[in-house]
Amino acid sequence: MRFVQMGLFINQSFIYLKKRYPSVNFNEKDIVNIIIAGTAGQGVITLKRLIEFAAQKAGIRRCFGTEHHGLAQREGAIVSHTRYQKELNKDERKNIQSPLISYGYADLYICIEPVEALRHGLFASSKTTFTINTHSIPGVMITAGLEEYPTLKTIKEKLTQYTDQIFFLDATKLSLSTFNSNKYANIIMLGFAVATRKIPFIQIQNYEEVIKERLREPENNLKALHLGLENGRKIIGDY
Repeated sequence: MRFVQMGLFINQSFIYLKKRYPSVNFNEKDIVNIIIAGTAGQGVITLKRLIEFAAQKAGIRRCFGTEHHGLAQREGAIVSHTRYQKELNKDERKNIQSPLISYGYADLYICIEPVEALRHGLFASSKTTFTINTHSIPGVMITAGLEEYPTLKTIKEKLTQYTDQIFFLDATKLSLSTFNSNKYANIIMLGFAVATRKIPFIQIQNYEEVIKERLREPENNLKALHLGLENGRKIIGDY
């Protein structure tokens, strides 16, 4: 059986990225780069917009974003880029000019489906943190028996060619056990990602305000946010 391809595997020529970019502490003029990846129906776009609206609440001076849609079908691959700066540099050349993140410059991945972390791995480097929902949604080639879905162990091994900051949470299971529905997994993953401290300058209160204003069933979504945050603090800690 052929192992799943889908453009997943990390090209060896990009391993240098692990040495090129050290982990950083953010200052207000730094550009923050976030990748959100998953499949259609998982709330990738909702999560992207929630972060961007929260950034506005937090007084972020500049925030750009873009969405890459795959096949126009449920469970087709989707990835979004969100970039922001708390304050701008006097030299405009040092500020955000494009909504697209360059290879090796992602600070954080929020992956609602695990194999999507590999599909878009070239944006990672040693400074990158991965937060990954362990619940898998096999694609058509896999369900047809033509390809094999990689194990979480394999996914982690591939990603460690870039970074050792890789954290897993079964957000779908948490959503099902808490709400009897899997639709809150994306908000749980947001809370989990907040615990990495890789979404700087945006406070938890900013997310809460946006959830209350823009999402249906705000009470459940607020609970999901804090559920993810609590689990993130336990799993991630002071890495």
